[in-house]
This record gives sequence, structure tokens and C-alpha cells, in this order.
Amino acid sequence: MQLPGVTPALVLRGQLLLLPILLLLGPQTSQGLTIMPPGPELVLNLSSTFVLTCLGSAPVVWERLSQVPQQKVSRTQEGTFSSMLTLANVTGGDTGEYFCTYNSSLGREPSERKRLYIFVPDPSMGFLPMEPEDLFIFLTEITETTIPCRVTDPQLVVTLHEKKEDIPLPIPYDHQRGFSGTFEDKTYICRTTIGEREVDSDAYYVYSLQGESPLWLDFQQSFLHQCLSECSADCGSPG
Repeated sequence: MQLPGVTPALVLRGQLLLLPILLLLGPQTSQGLTIMPPGPELVLNLSSTFVLTCLGSAPVVWERLSQVPQQKVSRTQEGTFSSMLTLANVTGGDTGEYFCTYNSSLGREPSERKRLYIFVPDPSMGFLPMEPEDLFIFLTEITETTIPCRVTDPQLVVTLHEKKEDIPLPIPYDHQRGFSGTFEDKTYICRTTIGEREVDSDAYYVYSLQGESPLWLDFQQSFLHQCLSECSADCGSPG
């Protein structure tokens, strides 16, 4: 949910005022987890500070990239638990998914999760950085897959291209996921324009695996090790 014309500082003040009101309502066991803002999408200004709040009937925790960042956890006399995650001086690197769930480290099964996706438009970061191994997509059958190039600004127009080709491919784009479709064994790049600057993503390599399935994992590991150690420009991609 984008908040046009409203600065994060104003949203933060309203959020802090709303928290005591919700806590005074008592435990919300029938409603499950509650997050503020409710999402599912939020756009923050670069270098701003914002607070995410999660409420539940048992200890709750915010998760980011499968890790638990530092956050403030508390409990009211009425039995409602809360966790407040402060995002300070945000950059484009803070773009992504945030989950609130029950704290599994305390023996509670994290069967319920609330998701919030945050964008932080950052002109200095065209595409979110990827781990080198995530640039290689191995397919064992003809099926839909995703080329996960993601931008920090949901307003940007992003196109997909075969490497060294200017004509964009007719593949739908999701700013939170990337391009999803059926791809041939080729090399692909994502492209967007920030201001007057054209920006390309890293290259993504799509490979179809053949042979017996027990050999696939060994091939992937060997292939990635060779490619990453040699830092090849195209890594033997078929396209």
C-alpha cells in the first residue's frame, strides 16, 4: 500500500498512537496476528525511519531474509504480545519481504505468518543485488519459473531481454518477484530506466538438466563451482 503525499515521519507518529489503543482492546486470540501498517505493500522514502508492529496472543517476532533482526518485544497486562521492528535510515537494500510470526524458539509452531512487502526507491540501486549462485536457474522439466530481478521502486518499468538483444520479451513482470514464465536455455537480462540512465541487471543463465536425476545435484554443484571460480562473463551459457 503506497502512501502518496504522506511522509514516513507522519505515518510513524500515527502508528505509535494507534498501538496503545489496540493494546487496550485486550488479547486478540480470535483474530490471530495483526500487523501495522496492514500492508500488503508499503513504500518508504529513502533515508527515513519507520516502525513495523506485530501483535499476537503469544510471543511474536519479525523475520527478514530468514533471519531475526533486532526488535523490541513486550507484553501487556492483558496478555497481548507485541514486537516492534525499527527500520532506521532505510536504503534500497531494505526493499523486500518482512514476515511476522509466532516465535518458534519458544516452542510455538509458526503456523501463521503475516507478510508485508516494503519498497525503498533508491536511484543509486537499479536492481537488488543477488547472490552469485542465484543467477543460475536449473530446470528439470518444461515448467514456469521466475527470473528474480527486482527493483527498489514499484513505479519503474522493467523489461526482459535475451542477452545482446534490444527487443523486450512479452513476459509479465511482478515488482515483488521478477519475470515469471517458460524460458529457453539462454542468457537473460532485465532492464529499466532511472531518470535518463538505462540500467541492466546481472545476467541470468537458464539451463535444462538432462540425464538421470541423481546426477543433477552433482552437476549443479560442479558447474557453479567452475563458473564462480573462473568468473566467466557468460559461463558457457547456451544463449
